[in-house]
Amino acid sequence: MKKKTANDKSYHAKAKTLFMPQFRGEPCAVCGSTQGTVGHHIVSQARSKALKFDKRNIIVLCPSHHKFGMDMAPHSPSQVVVERFIDWFKENRPEQWQWTRDHEHDQRKYSYKQAVDNMKKGLEAWHV
Repeated sequence: MKKKTANDKSYHAKAKTLFMPQFRGEPCAVCGSTQGTVGHHIVSQARSKALKFDKRNIIVLCPSHHKFGMDMAPHSPSQVVVERFIDWFKENRPEQWQWTRDHEHDQRKYSYKQAVDNMKKGLEAWHV
């Protein structure tokens, strides 16, 4: 039997299982709705693996403000709607916006096993 490494796929799956559910049902940062809310990665997972499991890189959004709204939504097919969300975020969450800009190029310095262990301990972030 192969020994699991600290970055084994099973640890990655467990980290994902622990991380995202903690944002479900929290109020939308834009409108306050709790219906269908999810955590949205400000710096995408593709751009920064280091911020993938960092709560400071998350904003809670309802379905309308996440991808289906015509006013502002980061995953809208309309670039105008996406830009409205970015403008709203910069204006209403300036500290979080600046933090994500300052850390978007961080390199991951933890294993998925460490991520799981730290989430179980309730730590906010551990990538730095």
